[in-house]
Amino acid sequence: MKRRDFLKISTATGLMSIGGVRLSQAQSSFSGPYWMLIEARGGWDPTSFCDPKGRGLGPNGDINNYDQGDIGTVGNFAYAPPPDSFAGGGGLFSNQEFFTNHFQRLVVVNGIDVGTNSHQVGRTASWSGTRSGSHPSIGAIIAGATAPEFALPFITNSSSESGVTKGLVPTSTVSGGSLNVIREVAFPNRSNVFNSNADRQYFADNVYGQISAASTARRQRQIASQRLMRIKDAQVLHDGVRSVDATTIGMFVDQLSNASTPNTFVQSRRDADRLFDQSQTAFAAFESGAAAAAQIDLSSFDTHNDHDARHYPKLMDYLAAVDNIIQDAIDRGLGNNLIIVMASDFARTNRYNNDNGKDHWPHGSMMVWGPPAYINGNRLVGATDDEQRSINLNPNTLAVDPNGGIELTMEYVHQALRNIAGVDQSATAGQYPFTEAVLPIFS
Repeated sequence: MKRRDFLKISTATGLMSIGGVRLSQAQSSFSGPYWMLIEARGGWDPTSFCDPKGRGLGPNGDINNYDQGDIGTVGNFAYAPPPDSFAGGGGLFSNQEFFTNHFQRLVVVNGIDVGTNSHQVGRTASWSGTRSGSHPSIGAIIAGATAPEFALPFITNSSSESGVTKGLVPTSTVSGGSLNVIREVAFPNRSNVFNSNADRQYFADNVYGQISAASTARRQRQIASQRLMRIKDAQVLHDGVRSVDATTIGMFVDQLSNASTPNTFVQSRRDADRLFDQSQTAFAAFESGAAAAAQIDLSSFDTHNDHDARHYPKLMDYLAAVDNIIQDAIDRGLGNNLIIVMASDFARTNRYNNDNGKDHWPHGSMMVWGPPAYINGNRLVGATDDEQRSINLNPNTLAVDPNGGIELTMEYVHQALRNIAGVDQSATAGQYPFTEAVLPIFS
């Protein structure tokens, strides 16, 4: 029984999924890597972390409120110091700590021309590789190509542009009420979806066993009495996969109770703690064999006023959470089988506006963390000039080439992401092709 066959038949016959969850066949031979896509929603400011500029640059000489001489370096990366208003760090996590901890497995891609100032279009481009809206998220591409038979191949924290699947895999939102629905689907006899105690059940085990047996017998009678072969085939497929997927989803739900505790600093920061908490749902899905890719996010990066006061702490909380997520992955034994992609809608302007904020700017950055088997770490690709505008690159060497070369776009970056995922030549990716060559961005 193939999941794709069931989806085709169930679509043709109008069979519906349960609570937004389509039960699929047993997990395939997927061996990784798992993919965690961590979105900074609203448009982050790369000059505040991975593409530092400082005073004296930009059209008004005020790209940032820190001195160029305070820019730090570790490995092949330069990182931004705190703005002057946070002199001494202000009790926040720091770029220095993040890059020192992770530079050896990190690739920073600067100077990506996202090609838009629209949030919706920017998120679409950043997570699918194209502004057109014609392609699914990279998470859906990877899950569809490598783990289409998983119960929840690609899980997301929201249903926005960053999690579009285009029908390659089911849309599985695993936050809030949607996650509670999954809990109920996994354990319909539990009267409290957050408690696995036997005394919190609607029926005793022996009674519920009789109900389940009666339900199975009823389904078999319905199948036997069905005369339309198309519907009968769909019923047979559904009946054959439901028990296996229910087991996997049950394992996922139970694994949610084994969440790690964030470190003391992350616990003290609401935004960092919230992002770390989302990662626990992703890890539960990975470890239970329910999912191969996950999208999580932290919002409110759209700082059109009081940029330094609002944006910098948010950004440091984001990086603090990612730092803790990486350590947790290593502690779980997933460190060599996990790739983390960090991206945003676009960047923020090369100047402050009249409200001390920064507006939308298309010349942005992406960071990717992963094990040596998949990416060549301590690697900086791309650049922006002194006015924070993307500089063209030589397509062979990736050296900056202001007088020629190619413009680095999300299409190129996503083609390279598909390549390290091993899906760029797959039939799944072939449904949503890019015309650009594969650049050696991560190798």
